[in-house]
Order: sequence, then structure tokens, then C-alpha cells
Amino acid sequence: MVRFFRLLSIALTLLISVQLHAAISTQIDRNVVEQGQTFLFILSFAQNDLRNVDLSPLEKNFEIISRSHQSGTSIINGELKTSTKLVITLAPKRSGKLEVPALTLNGEKSQPHSIEVKPVKQLSAVDGGVELLSTLSDSSPMVQQPIIYQMNLVLGQRIYNASFQEPTIKQGKALIQPLGEQRQYRQTLNGREMLVVEQSWLITPQQSGSLSIEGAKLSAEIRNLNAGVDPFRRMNDPRAIRRIFLSADSYTIEVAPIPETFTGQNWLAASELQLKSELSSQQWKVGEPITRTITLKAKGIGQDQLAELVLPTVENIKQYAAKPVYEQDQKDNELSVTMTQEVTIIPSQQGEMVLPEVKLAWWNTKTNKEEVALLPQQVITVAPSAEHTQTVTVAPVEALPVTAPSAPVNRVGNSQPNAENGSTLAAVQPLSAWLMVAMVVVAAICGSGGTMLYYKRAGLKPRKGKAKSETQQVDLKPCLDALQRACKKNDPQLARDALLAWGQLVFPGCTHLNHLQQALPLPMSDMITELNRCCYDRAPSVWQGDQLWQAIKGYQPSSVSQGTNTLATLVPN
Repeated sequence: MVRFFRLLSIALTLLISVQLHAAISTQIDRNVVEQGQTFLFILSFAQNDLRNVDLSPLEKNFEIISRSHQSGTSIINGELKTSTKLVITLAPKRSGKLEVPALTLNGEKSQPHSIEVKPVKQLSAVDGGVELLSTLSDSSPMVQQPIIYQMNLVLGQRIYNASFQEPTIKQGKALIQPLGEQRQYRQTLNGREMLVVEQSWLITPQQSGSLSIEGAKLSAEIRNLNAGVDPFRRMNDPRAIRRIFLSADSYTIEVAPIPETFTGQNWLAASELQLKSELSSQQWKVGEPITRTITLKAKGIGQDQLAELVLPTVENIKQYAAKPVYEQDQKDNELSVTMTQEVTIIPSQQGEMVLPEVKLAWWNTKTNKEEVALLPQQVITVAPSAEHTQTVTVAPVEALPVTAPSAPVNRVGNSQPNAENGSTLAAVQPLSAWLMVAMVVVAAICGSGGTMLYYKRAGLKPRKGKAKSETQQVDLKPCLDALQRACKKNDPQLARDALLAWGQLVFPGCTHLNHLQQALPLPMSDMITELNRCCYDRAPSVWQGDQLWQAIKGYQPSSVSQGTNTLATLVPN
């Protein structure tokens, strides 16, 4: 029985010890402070692990300036005890009666504390103080119409250890992102020069209805000019500095929904919008590319609101759109953007064709009406390719009938009677043919003999000319080396240039890859089509050049000796 009571007392002692270890106590070093002053918040508990303490409740009304902890170990009546203190320096974010909330540790809560923060009049920047101002570019935007929140920090005196907090959305749904870099400049007001720090944010509403924007905030330290302290005291003296908290204006605005009358495929709201198109040339030929540059300029929106233009497909015309290039600018608290897109157009058939009109519906926020930006349709006339124009087609020569002249002339120029003429022709024509053949043979023998005699007298041996295929290989080597390097790097642009240079040597008269596709076998033509797609496709894609290199390396241009006739004529379908 005695043993049972001893065990029970030990268990109770351990339980009480655990409760004591879990206990947490707090205190503050003073109950009344001025706005901008700091105070100490001390937590004491019998644990060494500080990670379990949640300090987030303090951040609502106070800024945590610094923290430190102190640990101690003592032996009392033979019992080892460990205690830990967490010392936190807090600065009130506003004036009035504030509460230091209770903190929780392992299910145990500390007691709350009340503190009075006396207001301190903040001087204006002109009077040597600090001001935080803000503006909003539009108080009644539409959905996905970006607005600019601009903050201006005006400094009439120097600040230290400053930190900004960007504006936040308290109600509604919107995207916030910094707009450009922070800018600093000097400004003179009432004869006093001040430093202005400017920062802008782009706020894009994502839904209609009420949108509440809480202003940007500043936390910084300034010299405490009203404390009556020694001006030569160092800045690390707590009495020589004062912490300030400034908030810019907050806004609550109404976001208008997308009008039901809007007919465009993609919603686009702007104050101004222009759309234009230019062609690199008006001379259209089959297989030869023309660059079409489309430019869109708009005000009151950013590049994130612009969708890529979708061009109508045209039969017998290939179109390759490059990735759009954006230029965004901000001036006088207004956003503007320019989108430039290049489209390579290659006609594959001659004749008259029509480039259809391009329409872009948008909503004018100034007139509150829908408008349509238009690129009018354009009629083009495509001429045959240069090779097709230069090709001469020779009709097969048929045997012409042999007829006797009506009045044949003899050697002395006298006309012969018809009866005698027939027998004369029969005897003279075979003789003339054999005489011509004999003359050609004699001329060839004499020419060969003369050439051999010349080399013999000069002491030289006639050189055998290099085969045209050997000369071709020497000329092709730089092009093949360049193509091999481009294919190994998987660079479609470099490969395209090297392949065109190779094609111009193998097929004289070749001016672009469309001609080369006509001359090469179908599998190699498909490889060139894939290469062109990778060069002109608006979406980035990975091109592998090994297959093209192996095909070109193994290709034997057997018809090179035929000269310009080896290139297949590009005939429209």
C-alpha cells in the first residue's frame, strides 16, 4: 500500500512538472509609448525550442523590429532547471489603444497586454518630414482593363532602414505586378529641395464588381528631432531615432462587366487602337517569299491583354507567322503598347489571288462603344517563277521534204533546163555530203596534230582536265562544312542558309528553297518543309538536324554536268 502511494506521488509530481514546463509567461517593459517609439515584449518559458512559438498574431498592429533569446540553467535543491527568454522589440503601426495578443505554445496561452500609443504629428515634406502619396489612373475600369497605381515617396529629410509594402487587394479579384523600375528624382517645393521616390504597379481586374485596393505602406527610421536629446549622440542610441509608419491612400472602385453587345472573339478594352500592314515588296512570284509586317498600337492596355492575330488561310499561299514583338511604355500615368508581327507569305501558284481582310473588334473606353480595326483585303497578281520564265521549250524538229529549186543555178550562173537538172541533182548531192564529211575529218586530224606539235615544241605534256565532279566537290566543301555545323547545333536558321548555298552550287539558278524542293527527291523535300516550318513557326519548336545532314551528305548530284537544265522548272500546279 505504501508503495502504491509512493508511485502515485511520483506520477503527480511528473505531471505537475510537465505542466510547469509547458507554461508560458509574457510581459512588456512599458504601457505607454509615442507613435514611432519601440518597446520590449518578453516571453519566458521552460523550453529551449523556440520554433513552436507562433508570432504571427503580433503582425496585425505591430512591426517586429528585432528578436533575441536568452537561455539559462540552474540547480535548485538538486534539481536541474532550464529557462528560456525571448525578447522581441515591437513598434506600433498606428496610434491609439492597442492590445498585444496572447501567444500559444504547445496548447498553452499567454496573457494579453494593453498598451497606449500616443499620436505624433507627422510633418509634411515641405516642413522637413516624410509623405507617402498615391494616384490611380482610372476609377471606373472594365474587366481586364489595367489601371496604374502610382506611389510617390516625398522625403524632406533622410530616412534609414526603409522597407516598402506594395498595394494589396482586400476585396475583389485582380492581378498586381510592378510596372517598370523604381525611379528617383529631385524636386523643389517652397524653396526646399526634396527627394522623390516613384514606383508604379499595374492592377488588372479579373472580375466585375467592387474592388478594394489597400494602399502601399512604408516603414522607416528618422532622426528624433523632438526628443531633446544631444545632437551629437550616435544614431545607434534608441533615443536618437524614431520609427515611422506611413500608408498611401486606399481606393474602392467599381469594375464594369463586359458589355453583352460586344461581338469580338477576344475581349479587348482600350482608349485608342490602330492596326496597319506593310509588304516588303509588291512583286509577287511563285515560290518567292514576301514579308508582311502587321503593327498594332494601343493605349490604355498592356501586352498581356493583346491576343495573337489569327490570319485567314488562303488557298495556294503558305503563311509562316513569327513570334510577335512587344514594346510597352508608360507616360503621363497612361499605358501604351505596340505589337509587331512578321508573316512570311509564299505563293505556290501564279495568277490573281486575294489576301482577305483582317478584323479586330475592340471596346473604346472613351466613347463606351465597340469599334473594329480593319486591314482591308488586297488583290495580288502572282507571276511565274524566274526559272519558269527563262526556260525555253524547243519543239521536236521534223524531217523537211526535199524539193528541187525552180531554177537551179550551174557553176557559171546560167540556168539549166529542167530536164537536165534532175540528173544533175542526183549526181551532185551525194558528192557534196561526202565532201563535207571528208573536210570535217581532215580538219579534226590537222587540229589534233597541231596541238600535239605545240606541246612537243614547248616541252610540255598535255594536262588532263579534272572531272567536273571533282571540281564540284571542291566548291561544295565549304557549304557542306557549314551545313554540318548547323545541323550539329540543331540551328534551323543557319542550316537554312547553308542548305540554300549548297543548292545554288549543285543546281545553278536556284534562288530559294522552294526551287530546291522541286529538284530533290521527295523524302529530302519533306525535310526542307520541316526546316522551313521551324524557321517561320510562331511557336518555338525543337529541330533536329542529323537526319537532314545524313541525307545531304549521301546525295550524289549525278546531273550536275547538264548545267542549268538540271534544275526542274517550277511549274504552277
